[in-house]
Formats: sequence, structure tokens, C-alpha cells
Amino acid sequence: MTSSLYDDATSTFVGLVGASVLKYGFTTWLASSRPKVYEKVGKVSCLQLYPVKSCRGLDVQTAECTPIGLRQYGITDRHWVISCKNNKWLTGNKEPKLLLVSVKLHEDTVEMTAFGMAPLFVPLNPKLDPAMIRHISMGPSVIEGQDCGEEAAAWFVKHTGREGVRLNYSHPELGKRESINVKYPWEHYARPGDRMAFSNYCSYMIMGKESLAAVNAELDSPVSLGNFRPNIVVEGSPAFNEDEWEAVKIGSVSFRMIDTCTRCTLVNVIQDEGRHSKDKEPFTTLRRIRSFPKYGMKPCLGIYLALDAGGTINVGDDVYAIRK
Repeated sequence: MTSSLYDDATSTFVGLVGASVLKYGFTTWLASSRPKVYEKVGKVSCLQLYPVKSCRGLDVQTAECTPIGLRQYGITDRHWVISCKNNKWLTGNKEPKLLLVSVKLHEDTVEMTAFGMAPLFVPLNPKLDPAMIRHISMGPSVIEGQDCGEEAAAWFVKHTGREGVRLNYSHPELGKRESINVKYPWEHYARPGDRMAFSNYCSYMIMGKESLAAVNAELDSPVSLGNFRPNIVVEGSPAFNEDEWEAVKIGSVSFRMIDTCTRCTLVNVIQDEGRHSKDKEPFTTLRRIRSFPKYGMKPCLGIYLALDAGGTINVGDDVYAIRK
């Protein structure tokens, strides 16, 4: 009789344990199979367009999101670039004076100005001239660009003090680079068709306004958004929350995260002086507070995005994200 009661108790216990295991397994499966949904993470606080790579940007209130970058006033982000005499691209990290060049847009021309320089005007939509096509080296990759002529070259030679520099334009009929071909020692999520002109990695970079504030809280001298050059700035999320976003949606426009934005010492350029900071900030602080084993010695701030569905976005638009 006692043995029978013991067996019944044992059976009951085993049954309860089994039921608990099944319930846990089912709950885990349900959570993992539940579709991910967008949640509101903030609002667009700023849109920035950088027509000429490493020169100053434009704040815009509305812009079209195209597969090859943010577009407004007939101009697309980072579609002009400076090259050296050996046809390698020249960025603000190597030539900080480029960050002193302001860009203005007119009906059919782009105006570039810098202190002590007469304005430079180049066509907004120049005709394709096969005789002016150059092959510009951007790290391990090469991209075609149309030389903007002797007047533009002389203007940038005078401004930078570098012989042989040229201004180049990524004409719509010329080929573009693909993010999937950018090689890093870590995995990224670019897909075939994620294209760009003269951007480093892909056509969009987004970061949080609160992330900038958190970095500045660690610095003796605060820096501006211009040090980090995002296209889209979001406010209303905790600092560095964008690290967790797998996909982003603004109105009918949707983006896909392809990687975290790793930073170089370009962030150290003092925007109004066109020189690197002597204290090597904010790069040193970023390396202290925003370094991760996956990226080695490169600190991170913001995320790179590829466009999945285009359209128009505006300052003040709600921003939604799917978390990883």
C-alpha cells in the first residue's frame, strides 16, 4: 500500500515537472516565433545633407530618401569628392581644411565658399563628358567620377595648399559602389543592391541626439553633430539606443541596419578651425566609452542603414524601429 502511494506521488511529481518543461518550452518557442514589430523610438530632429564629401553639410527640413542617398534641391548626399594627384580620394581626416568649405545650392549651380576665397560655382547637373571621367581610388575599391574642370581644381588647390587635387562628381550615368563589397574583419549585413557614391560604407547613417549629449557629458569641450556627420538625427530615445535597432521606419520609408558606425580620427577635426584637436578628442573618449571587442580599436557611434523602401521624410516625423 505504501509503495503504491509512493509510486503515485512520484508519477504526479514527474508529470508536473514534465508539464512545466513543456510549458517553458512552448513559451520560449512562442516568444522566439512571435513576429517582431515596430515600436516608436522618437522623432526626426535633424536632417543633414552633405553634397561634397568632407565639406560642410546642409540642414534641410524635408528630403527624399533614394537608394543612393538623401536627396533635396536636385542634389544627392556625397556625390562630389576631392581627389589627390594620384586619383585617391581625399577626406577631411587627411585634409581638415575641407571642413571649412560651405556649400550652397542654387537653381542650376552648386556654390562653394571658404574664408578668403572667391566663390566657386559648378553645374548642379553637368552633362556627361566621357573625356572627363576619372577612376578614383577609395581604399580597395575604384569608382568612376567626372572631373569638374580646371577652375574647380585650381580653387581647391588654393584652399588646401595641395597640388594636384581635383573636384569630381558622381554623374547619374556612372557606376556606383556596393556596400557588400566593403571588406571589414567583422560580419556586416549589406546585401547586393545596397549602393552609394562617395560615402564611406553605405548611403545612410543615423544617430540619436541623446547619444551626442552622452558623449559631450564626458568631454571638457563639447562637440557638434558636424563632428559625426549623420544624415538623420533622432531625439526621444535613451543614449545609444540606436545600437539595438534592426530596422527603422519613418512614414512610408523603411531602412535596414547593416552595421554599427565605426569611427576614425576625422571626429577630432575642430569644425570652425579646420584642424585636428591637440587633445585627440572626442576620439579618445569614444574609444574609452564606446569600444566593443567585435570592432577592435575602432569606437562606435550611430548605425549604418540601407534603404528598403524610398519616399520623403521630414523633421518632426515619428521614427519607429524593430529591435534586434
